[in-house]
Amino acid sequence: MKELKLLYVEDNVDISDEVVFFLKHKVQEISVAYDGEEGLKYFQELQPDVVVTDIQMPKMNGIEMVEAIRKIDPNVPIIITTAFNEPDYLLKAINLKVNAYVVKPLNLKELIHTIEKSYEPIKLKKKLEATNRELQEINRHLNERVIENTKELKYLYSHEPITGLANFIQLNEAIDSQEFEYLLLLDITNFTLFNKQYGKKVANTILKMSANELKKHMNDNTQLYKIESDKFVILSKEKNDTAIEAFCEQIISYFDVKPLIIEDTEISINFSIGIERIHENRSPLVNAEYAIDMAKSLGGRFFYFYNEDDKNRESIAYEIGWLNITREMIKANKIEAYYQPIIDVKSGKIVKYEVLARGEYNGEMYSPYYFIGAAEKLGIVDSITRIIVNKSFAYCSDKDVTISINITQRDLLDEYLIVFFEEKLRKYNMKAQNVTLEILENITIGRNQEKILKRLAELKEMGFKIAIDDFGVANSNFSRLLELKFDFIKLDAVFIKDIPYSQNDRTIVSAIVSMAKSLGIQTIAEYVESEEILDVLKNNGVDMAQGYLIGKPKAYI
Repeated sequence: MKELKLLYVEDNVDISDEVVFFLKHKVQEISVAYDGEEGLKYFQELQPDVVVTDIQMPKMNGIEMVEAIRKIDPNVPIIITTAFNEPDYLLKAINLKVNAYVVKPLNLKELIHTIEKSYEPIKLKKKLEATNRELQEINRHLNERVIENTKELKYLYSHEPITGLANFIQLNEAIDSQEFEYLLLLDITNFTLFNKQYGKKVANTILKMSANELKKHMNDNTQLYKIESDKFVILSKEKNDTAIEAFCEQIISYFDVKPLIIEDTEISINFSIGIERIHENRSPLVNAEYAIDMAKSLGGRFFYFYNEDDKNRESIAYEIGWLNITREMIKANKIEAYYQPIIDVKSGKIVKYEVLARGEYNGEMYSPYYFIGAAEKLGIVDSITRIIVNKSFAYCSDKDVTISINITQRDLLDEYLIVFFEEKLRKYNMKAQNVTLEILENITIGRNQEKILKRLAELKEMGFKIAIDDFGVANSNFSRLLELKFDFIKLDAVFIKDIPYSQNDRTIVSAIVSMAKSLGIQTIAEYVESEEILDVLKNNGVDMAQGYLIGKPKAYI
């Protein structure tokens, strides 16, 4: 995207600053407007290649601005950002032929991917025009070559490059034709895990093979398309729900017994399917997205019909509700930083604080138990990390205090982390050596181990201290401590809560403490809730302790 000029229109300054921070090095030029009138003015002056805009804004909303832009340039790619609670605006946007939509709170990887995909057809059209001109100037007698290149580029313009299937452009044309009755949106279950476990090359092979297997189920009444990420669309001319149900069961049953064979490895896949009837003046793809959320809540291999009056929603409203609440809390910046003290066991003095996330919704505070899982499903758990870092760094910037912050496997695997921490350390004048980054022990093993170890080494080189959390359960391997060079071990609660009464727990804790001391690693016991537990820990040489006996998490230090 280095050659791309982008116009970003967003009235929320915090969101726009965050987006610009991550995009400014990826594009040639990015211009920011904070309302529709300013966005339209910048469009006329700057002639950007792609426009990304919010919907609800002051002075002129996003839909009005898009309508004005379309009169100037009917082909410029336009992406809208939405929180899925503005159906009327979405319908208007679809009628104006917007190229894509991205759900708020923004997943920056998804936004970048959507920009690339939206700009790709325009880029290909420019390449087509340039190629034709160049060939005509070089030699007028190369007409056959011109025709061949033209066909290839036209093909790429209307087909998804990985699978070769008809793309979003042809899908929109087919929907507009009113020849089809149903739209089926297929999402490969747990495709993100395949991508992380096997890598991009194998993930692309999975998409190609999935497309080939789906083609076997197509007939005169159906048409297959490939849209963004791991999603396929099937349009059907069938007239009733019963026929569509049988078709979905056929696909799911087929993939239940037909694994993909890639490099002598069997990979089993299946789909969640969201279904919507195609009607004039409605948005079947948007409704199918909602239906697929419902299907996913039922499990990894279900289909679901969109129905505005569906009473069954009540039975799964809790999980779907927390998905929406989590989106809303992150979008509204309602994730708060709470601080739990950690003491030196010998002196009893507070030596640091662990920063814990709490979510505020309708005036109540919720623990991560309610929203972390939802954030992981939505693919936006890294947004929580960024919010907690911003708020804790801002709060502690003028205090002589040491803090611990939890980071996830996704944070360590994403490319943003190092640059993000460098920026925040400068902005808030924080010292990296006063910050401990806590990770779960199990994320240091598996296929991503090499990349995670490299990222941890980079963080330690910056000055951060590293703690391994919940140590001692399931995956413990003492040799990894030498390789990873952790600064702290946090003893899992399973060994702490009953330690006054369990000789086995005391033996295990004593062994871990002895090993840690020999390696120069300090130990921290969590869930210290009684004086009896604290006394046993002191006698066993544990360095630090935290828990409700020491202090509950609070919004202040």
